[in-house]
This record gives sequence, C-alpha cells and structure tokens, in this order.
Amino acid sequence: MIKSLNYFLLCFASIFVFVDTLSADFLDKRAILYKPKISIVIDDLGDNSIIAKQMLSLPAKMTAAILPQTPHAEMISKFATLKGHDVIMHLPMEAFTRPDLLGPGALFSRMDQETFKNVLEQNIASIPNIIGFNNHMGSLLTEDEEKMQWLMQEAKNQSFLFLDSKTSQDSIAEDIANQTGVPSIGRDIFLDHKGVDISITEQFERSKNIARKVGKAVIICHPYPETLEFLKHNLPSLGEEFELVGLSSIMLNNIQKPLSPSLAR
Repeated sequence: MIKSLNYFLLCFASIFVFVDTLSADFLDKRAILYKPKISIVIDDLGDNSIIAKQMLSLPAKMTAAILPQTPHAEMISKFATLKGHDVIMHLPMEAFTRPDLLGPGALFSRMDQETFKNVLEQNIASIPNIIGFNNHMGSLLTEDEEKMQWLMQEAKNQSFLFLDSKTSQDSIAEDIANQTGVPSIGRDIFLDHKGVDISITEQFERSKNIARKVGKAVIICHPYPETLEFLKHNLPSLGEEFELVGLSSIMLNNIQKPLSPSLAR
C-alpha cells in the first residue's frame, strides 16, 4: 500500500514538473512573440562595400536596401543574404529637387510605360535575392498616380513587397500598393537624416516609443560612420524589450499605425 502511494506521488510530481516546464516554455515563446518589433532598413547601399559589410555584420536582423546598377550591388546582396538579412531594391524615383542625386536606374514622370518597365526590369536584374523595394528620393513620382499604378502592377507581378520611404507627405504610393494587392508599409523614422535638427538618439527613442505603442516600428538609416558607431553601441541593449526583425517579418504583423511626418523631400 505504502509503495503504491509513493509511486502515485512520484508520478504526480513528475506530471507537475512536466506541466510546469511546458508552461515556462509557452510563456517564453509568448514573450518573444509579443515583443514589440523594430525593423531597421539600411538605405543607399551599393557604392561602398566596406561600410555595407560592417553594418550588415551588426548583431541584428536588418534589411539591406540596395541601389540598382551600382558597383557592389550584387556582392552586398549576396553578403546580406548570407547573414540572414532581407534584401530590397532602393529604387531611385524622380524628386522635386536634386536630380543629380538619383544615380543610375532612376524612374521619371516623363517616361512612357514601355521605357518605365524596361528600366525597372534592368534594375531588378542588377540585384539578386530582392523581395521588394522602397523609394530612393521620389517625392515627385510617389505623388504621380499613373506611375505608381504602373510600378505597383509590376511589383504585384513579381510578388514584391513595398516600403514607402515617405519622402513626401502627399505620397500615394502606399495607397496604390494596397489597392493593387502589394504588401506595403510606410517608414516611421528616419534615424539619421542629414539637415534635420534632431539627433540620432532622439530619433532612436521616438522609434522605441512607436514600437511600444503600436507593436512595431520601421526605421530607415544610412551607411554613415556615425550611424554605424551608434548602432554598435545601442543595438545590444534592444533585445531585452524589442525583437529586431527584417522587413518581411514586420509585414506579417502589419497593424494599423499613426502616420509619420515627412523629414525629406
């Protein structure tokens, strides 16, 4: 009788430990699942392979936004993919100012549809492994309904996602993407925008507050030495509260969020 009772108690204790372990694992997974997500997109990659590799070697999942038809586009894309990052094309689009900054592969409002499509196809062919694109400059073109319809139809045909860099407060690109059935999202923060009197630290804190409030934040930064140093020192501390993810992961958890003010035109 005593042996039977001891056996029963031992079995009961084992079940309790097993259930307790399962509960702990479940809570750990829930904690990871429901952490606010931050997605860091590095724009303007393609011309400098050294700093691109340094930024893409930081301890976080990120998204490499690579300019088409640039000298190191293919190599950077392959390196980013090897490191487990998402890769998108940083697609040059006509802006209201500084056409000299667009670089090769730019899309212009004066283009006819055939030319527009041909340039886009050449750009896509120049960067392997891309899953979508965002706009480089583009304050003019992202307000052009016809051109955005052409662009998003091609994006849909390629099963691409789209990140609106929101270089114009009047951008309709994300709306057209949604209407066309292209997975899309808008950036929340320019982390290191030149010519804006807001520090990287202030922008970083703003991005964390957005993520806390709505569950996610999309940050765009650039391959500047000061940005590299800032991220080196600040990324390690994010892991306790936030999950750093690629853009594709953010898209899977796309929740309605407040509109972000434009910081560039």
